[in-house]
Amino acid sequence: MKKVLLFLVVAILCGCVKSGEFTPETNQLYEMGKVDCEKTPERCYKGIPW
Repeated sequence: MKKVLLFLVVAILCGCVKSGEFTPETNQLYEMGKVDCEKTPERCYKGIPW
């Protein structure tokens, strides 16, 4: 019985997760932290953002 219940819980959790899909708000927050070294070279050191 415990195995069936555990399998059911795992199956429900796997059904809820969509890996790789983000909301537009999440993508905007992710892109906000990126530094483009070509556009803002003062924020980079030898082509690496710091």
